[in-house]
Parts: sequence; structure tokens; C-alpha cells
Amino acid sequence: MLCFSLYKKYIFLVGFLFSMESNFLFAQDNTQLLVEAVATFHAGNTLKESEKLIANFEKLAINNSNIQTWLPAYYLSLIYSKLSLKNNEHAEQYADKAIYWANTSLSNNANDENYCALSMAKTAKMAVNPYMRWLTYEKSIYAALEMAKKINPLNPRIYILEGTLTLKMPFIFGGGCNKAKPLFLKAQSILTKQVPQKVLPTWGNQVLSELKEGCPF
Repeated sequence: MLCFSLYKKYIFLVGFLFSMESNFLFAQDNTQLLVEAVATFHAGNTLKESEKLIANFEKLAINNSNIQTWLPAYYLSLIYSKLSLKNNEHAEQYADKAIYWANTSLSNNANDENYCALSMAKTAKMAVNPYMRWLTYEKSIYAALEMAKKINPLNPRIYILEGTLTLKMPFIFGGGCNKAKPLFLKAQSILTKQVPQKVLPTWGNQVLSELKEGCPF
């Protein structure tokens, strides 16, 4: 009887250790997939490449592994926002998904990056029909940026998004290049001090380079 009891304990211990090892290897695989997906995100993507990237981030978001759980949803929100702003045919659908993933990411971690993602997603939703939707979405777009600023005023992406909104706003409402320049310069100054990261958000330089073409600063 004693031998049988010891045998059961041995089987339990082996099973527990195997489970621990499997979970560790699974987390390693997910971390590597996240690193690769983020690198691809920063490389810039075609629509077809974006679809594959979305599949990878969705896999990570659904698995909800021990890696920083908000990151896959965060990047999904950014991808869908960009697709919405570039694709008139499916802009509404992409914007809705951007908002969904931004809120999902915020539910995991209410940090400054996720509020930036939410602001960008709401901007994409507004941009589907800006003349009809500006008054509806203006408050929530800027409120998300203000929340991000309260959490981390040294996040350069806040000022990139704020500057882009200012740039595209009509001059009579306080918009235009001259009003946007100080925000872009502030973002650029912060970005020069930003330490490169494998998976944490560091985007901004490429966006500023594109903005410079139409608004030199």
C-alpha cells in the first residue's frame, strides 16, 4: 500500500514537472512570435502582409500567455487603425476592430500607450466621414490623449497624434502646419532619447519623416 501511494506521488510529480516545462516552452515560443511580429510591424506592410501579421497577433492575444498580455491587442488596434485610414472600402469595419482591440488592450493595462491606441482608433472611426463625425468623436479622441499625457507626459506618440490632428484641422479652427510644428518637434526631441525595445512601443520616427514631407519642421 505504501509503495502504491509513493508511486501515485511520483506520477503526480512527473506530470506536474512536464506541465511546467510545457508551459515554459509555450511561453518562450509566444515571446519569440511576439518579437518577430513586432519587427514585421515596424518594417511596414502591404495589405496581404498585414493580414498575416493580424493572424499572428490574434493568436497571441487569444492564447493570453505570460508575455505582456496587452501588447498583441495594442498592435492589432494600430494595424486596424492604419488599414482603416488607408482603405476607403472597408474603413468602417477596420475602425470598429481598431476600437475593439484598443479597449481590449486597455482592459489588460490602462497605460499611456493604450490610450494613444484608443485615440488613434477613434480618429480612424471619425475619418470615415469627418464632416459628419467630428463633433461626435472630438471629445473622446482628445480625452484619450489627455489620459495618456497624465500617465506619461514623455510619451512621444502622444504629440505625434496630437500634432497630426492639429495639422489636418482647418486653419480657422486653430489648425495647420505652423500650429502642428511645436508638437512634432517635441515628439522628435523625446524620440531621440528613446531606448530601443524589442516588443514595447517605440514607433514614431517613420511617421515624423512622412509628416515632414508636407509640413517641414
